[in-house]
This record gives sequence, C-alpha cells and structure tokens, in this order.
Amino acid sequence: MLELIRQWLLGITAAAMVVALAESLCLKGSLRGVVRLTGGLVLLTAVLNPLLRLDMEELGLALTEYRLDLSGYSAELEEENETLMRDIIEEQSAAYIQDKAAELGIDCQVSVEADGEGEWPVPRAVTVSGDLTAEQRETLTRTIEADFAIPAERQSYEGGDET
Repeated sequence: MLELIRQWLLGITAAAMVVALAESLCLKGSLRGVVRLTGGLVLLTAVLNPLLRLDMEELGLALTEYRLDLSGYSAELEEENETLMRDIIEEQSAAYIQDKAAELGIDCQVSVEADGEGEWPVPRAVTVSGDLTAEQRETLTRTIEADFAIPAERQSYEGGDET
C-alpha cells in the first residue's frame, strides 16, 4: 500500500516538473495558454490515474475483509467490557458489604461472585471470612438479603463460631 502511494506521488511530482519545464520554455502568447491547459490536463491525469486503474472487485474484497476484522475486534471488545464490568461489580459489592459489616462492628473479609447472564452482571453469591458469632452472621445475612437480594442459601461463612 505504501509502495503504491509512493509511486503515485512520484508520478505527480514528475508530471508537475515536466509541466513546469514546458511552461518555462514556452514563449509568451497564445501558445502559452495551450501549454498551460495541456499541463493542467497532464497533472489531472497523473492525480486521477490510480483511480482509473482501480480494481473494484479487489477493493470490494478488501473492504469485506476489513469489515470482518472489525466485527471480530468488536466482539472481543464487548467480551472484555463484560468481564471488566463483572469484576468492578464484584469488587464494589464486596467493598459495600464489608463497609456495612464494619458499621455493625463485624471484622471480616468479603468476596462476591457476580452472574453475567443478563444485560448487566448481578451479584449472585457472597462468601464472608472471619470470626463471626451466630448473631453477627444472622445480622449480616439479613443485611445482604435486604441490600442485594441474595438469599441465605447463596451466602457462605468461613471461620468463626460454628454454633
């Protein structure tokens, strides 16, 4: 492609030099107008020549290939966006639950698993790690159910008092 552009620019430059030389050698008068007109047509031909030799079938194939590549990149980008969105929602949800737990006087670590089945990822399951009493677990379970609509069956607790 760059070679084609280089040849095109060399052709225009060569045509411009020939036209300039012809105009400088021409005497003043009516012949000079004809030389200028002819020189302009030569330059126009040099500029438009690649377009006249353009293979439309090859151009169509190149454009089709470009569109296919573009749609492939688009699909990859969409998948990457979904992954990033799910990661952000998981992190933000875990931070929110951990802050709520801290407000309740509970020291714990929280991880959230989001489900990306719908249009937007939604927190699906929660794992809480730390030493929690049965009362703290119950309070945190109700808080998570109220704020995230994650039922107790999808909340798991690791460590702490098992009674």
